Amino acid sequence: MPTTVSFDECFQTFPKLDPPSDLESFWKEEIQSLKKIPIKETYKTILKGSFIWESLNDVSFQSAGNYTIHGKLAIPRKRGDRPVVVQFHDYMSTPEEILKGYSEIGVAQLHITLRGHGAEMIEAPIDPQTGKTPPNWSPNYFSERLDSKSEFYMRNLYLDVLRTIEFLRLSDGIDGDKIILHGRSLGSALAVFGAAFSDRVKGLILETPSFCFIDKDQLSLKTNPWVRELLPSVEKRATKKIDFKKELAYFDAIHFAKKIKIPALFSCGMVDEKSHPKAVFALFNHMNCDKRMQLYPQEGNEAGGEKQANANLEFVKEVFGV
Repeated sequence: MPTTVSFDECFQTFPKLDPPSDLESFWKEEIQSLKKIPIKETYKTILKGSFIWESLNDVSFQSAGNYTIHGKLAIPRKRGDRPVVVQFHDYMSTPEEILKGYSEIGVAQLHITLRGHGAEMIEAPIDPQTGKTPPNWSPNYFSERLDSKSEFYMRNLYLDVLRTIEFLRLSDGIDGDKIILHGRSLGSALAVFGAAFSDRVKGLILETPSFCFIDKDQLSLKTNPWVRELLPSVEKRATKKIDFKKELAYFDAIHFAKKIKIPALFSCGMVDEKSHPKAVFALFNHMNCDKRMQLYPQEGNEAGGEKQANANLEFVKEVFGV
């Protein structure tokens, strides 16, 4: 468990990468398929007294599989097109609140709700005997279709990131060439993918990233719902028809690390039982860019709190020059 992992062991984690030989061509084809889907963007202004200093909108747009993505877009009331921070939350979590600090420095923010979450989340069953949701329940989005890569849940999440970037390019008041992607845990993998395949992204904030270096250490953390969902597949013996571990490699964010050439701010909790610290360092060590790590020796997946929020804000100021 992460509680026994030393800093030195994590710092020296530099696994040999063995990406699929057709990784680039696979994603090129998938990205091309996305371009055939109309974006159908919508904006609905929310009028709230506390937001008079900015324009706040419920937004939506179409992505892979003609699925409608939802989010909240806050644009400061200043002249000119604003740089923007896009936030992707963790699996089985919810988007964070709009942050006043970004608006005060003239930076817009878009908080995306991951597909299958929010109002569209599969409802947890209720145990008729206890009247409660079964412990460790999750919607099993990761438990199916890994043997059909173009239908796997993570494939769609990754394409949703590129569609988000395209949506911002079309949005009034937004500078679509000045984007920072901010992910938490699983959302960090989405941010890495977006930066790997779009030159519009100028910085990355990766808080306790997961879905990177998916090996035995990460897969031992069964408190993580996507780990529990994936395990039955990855533990199956490889056959001539399917090797789930090899299929998973198409989606492991560590295989996009070498493509990152922009500044990246990481955070890592050394007693994290959802994002294994060795996986966080593996991703960090394989990036060849301006990178830095906020380390929290006694904290877990929510490491940093207000201290991390302040570090994120300073990083945004630095990248955007505001």
